[in-house]
Amino acid sequence: MAAFCPILKSSDILEVMRQLEIPIVEEDLAKPQPQRVQMWYEAFLFILKGISLDQLGTNTDIDMVDITDYPETHGDDVFLVSFYIQVQWLIRARMAIDVGRAKLMKEVGMEDFTLRDFIKPEKIRIQRILSSICNFAMFRDDRMPILEKYTLKWEQATQRNEKLRAQRTEIEELIEEIKQ
Repeated sequence: MAAFCPILKSSDILEVMRQLEIPIVEEDLAKPQPQRVQMWYEAFLFILKGISLDQLGTNTDIDMVDITDYPETHGDDVFLVSFYIQVQWLIRARMAIDVGRAKLMKEVGMEDFTLRDFIKPEKIRIQRILSSICNFAMFRDDRMPILEKYTLKWEQATQRNEKLRAQRTEIEELIEEIKQ
């Protein structure tokens, strides 16, 4: 089930995206162009998921030789679909921030994101999609200090545990030596 996500005013979207250092102007929201929209998705993918387009190019699970007799003609298609799948995961599915084995899961809130939003963007849909992503980015930024605080505590506790285990091993060896 999608989380409720208020639609932000254009000025708020512009402000958040500028804070994230994603280039955008008012006209981009009024008349979204596929190249600009894909550039934004690329930036969000990197900021929120840590995946660059270079990584996408090398991490495609699709072997075109098995699908078509002319794989060289579909290279761009595979890349676009791989990019779309990653953005779709970012927008539709769940965000996961790894902390050891634990995961912090939050929904971005766009369950109806489609390839059309990717290659033929519409003003109202883009505003809704960007609102969802910007809201998540703001939420994430608000929560990151808390996450970092507990991650640091976890790392410190792990280091202390390792140190105590090493001391215990030394003591056990010393006791065994004394017994002999």
